[in-house]
Amino acid sequence: MSARDRTREILDVKERDARWNWYGPHSLQMLLQDWHKNRDSEACKPDFYLIRAVTLVEVFTRRNIAALIDHDRRYSDRSVDLTKTLKIDFTLVREIQGRTITLGDILSHSVSVNTFGQIIDHFSLLLGKPVRPLLEVVVDRYETEVHKKPATPIVDDYAVMARCLARLFEARHIICHEAPRGKVYEPGELDEFLRRAIQLASGLHEILMFEKFGHFPLTQTDMNIAAGQELVAAEERLSRLLSEAETRVEKADKRFAELKLSRNDGDTWLAHLKDSQATWLAYRNAQCEFHTYLNRGGTIRPLVWANEAKRLTEMRISDVESWLKQDSER
Repeated sequence: MSARDRTREILDVKERDARWNWYGPHSLQMLLQDWHKNRDSEACKPDFYLIRAVTLVEVFTRRNIAALIDHDRRYSDRSVDLTKTLKIDFTLVREIQGRTITLGDILSHSVSVNTFGQIIDHFSLLLGKPVRPLLEVVVDRYETEVHKKPATPIVDDYAVMARCLARLFEARHIICHEAPRGKVYEPGELDEFLRRAIQLASGLHEILMFEKFGHFPLTQTDMNIAAGQELVAAEERLSRLLSEAETRVEKADKRFAELKLSRNDGDTWLAHLKDSQATWLAYRNAQCEFHTYLNRGGTIRPLVWANEAKRLTEMRISDVESWLKQDSER
């Protein structure tokens, strides 16, 4: 396959893939519900549900491998062991540079996820520690912290789950790549296959979210508060940078005045800096109002508004930092 074909293949997968597939439990739970609804029908084909279950686990795995690698340098550094058989060519590098696809996209579509063991090994490698001990104790934070339910591990028996999912992957391989004379599995096993797949995806999702974001807020109110605090922190950082910029510009205005290079009509460099900041702030707030227009009246609006404001504020911070660096080099 040519480099261009590989790039197009990855892009096609990203465009077709439903965004919520990174959250594996949802799609698998919907599949289980559909199986319960249709399993007594003569038209029901159990093989479809078995094959689909493995597919959803694979999609969940690839999406989360990509997200982990792209999230932080720690994970991308560890991913070097996933690249031993990967050839990075010019076309792929160009697409990465243009952000059409990411390093995580390329690596996640280059690794094998044909067995339960491979999935566990990949996440253990990227996290830098064994995943099994984490899966044995991880709990559903929303259920325990919001609904106040007992802290029961998501995976009730890791060894049983491992054997069940190993059998699931093996059955899928036989059905898809061989022509067996007899039954590969009993339809009654599908409930257990799907239940264990949901446990795996749910457990990994909790682990990966905590590894990436720590003890993040779970309720809408807490999310709104946290987003507001992050925005305030970004604004304070911008304020400190602008204060430094104003000090430098004010000194320059004084030098201009001493050298009689400035005008006497109040048109100073400092005035232009302050006008620039006031205009930018008006734009930022107007953009946030536009961005959250469809969220009016909703409890999520403060979160969306703060996130957009933080994004724009961080861009402004980058611009001011760049100016300060250039001014220091002048």
